[in-house]
Formats: sequence, structure tokens, C-alpha cells
Amino acid sequence: MIRPPLKPHRRSAPFGIAAALFLPMALGACGSDLLTPFGVAAVTTAVIINEDKTPSDLIASAVTGQDCDTIRKSRDKGPLCRAPREEVIEAPVFCYRTLGNVNCFAEPDPYGYDQQEIN
Repeated sequence: MIRPPLKPHRRSAPFGIAAALFLPMALGACGSDLLTPFGVAAVTTAVIINEDKTPSDLIASAVTGQDCDTIRKSRDKGPLCRAPREEVIEAPVFCYRTLGNVNCFAEPDPYGYDQQEIN
């Protein structure tokens, strides 16, 4: 059975973009030189864990309207920003048991044998 491609998780994207933009600036206003690098690293790590993208990826995606991902680029050596994936709609498949086998067709019960469909 072929699985449809996973849809990107977009529910928390506005929070991730806001965190990537505003938290480093807010932490930069702190007076401690030791706290600021740690805070930026913590925020960056939290964004990567929650969004699977770096803060710069979120900013680039918001600016270009494309799907930008540094981690994916380092894995498959493709471009940094790609067009968003289109949803693939699969045609329905109807499968029936036959002698020692399972046969699948594009239409239900093509030979009129009144067989029970299997999943």
C-alpha cells in the first residue's frame, strides 16, 4: 500500500516565525555577556526542535514563500528553497481475493462476481 506524502505541519509556524524574529532581539537587550549567547542558542535549539527548521529557514520561507530548509539541503544536496509540495491525490484502488492471490482494479468489481472488497 502506498502512503500519501506527509503534509507539512503548519499549525505552529506563526509561533516559530515570531520566536525566530523577536526572541533573539529581546535576549540581545539583556546586559549579561554570558547570558546572551546561551539564550540565543537555547531559542535556536527550541525552534529547531519544534519546527525542524532553523530560525533563518523560517525567515527565508516567510520572505520567499517557498519551503526553505537547511537540514534537508545538507542531506540531499538540493537547493535551499523549493516550491511547496503539491498534495498527491491517489486514484481509488479496489482489491479482491482470488485463488491464492489478491488482485486490484481501478473500478469496483469489474467482472461482476459480487466479491467482498478487502483493504
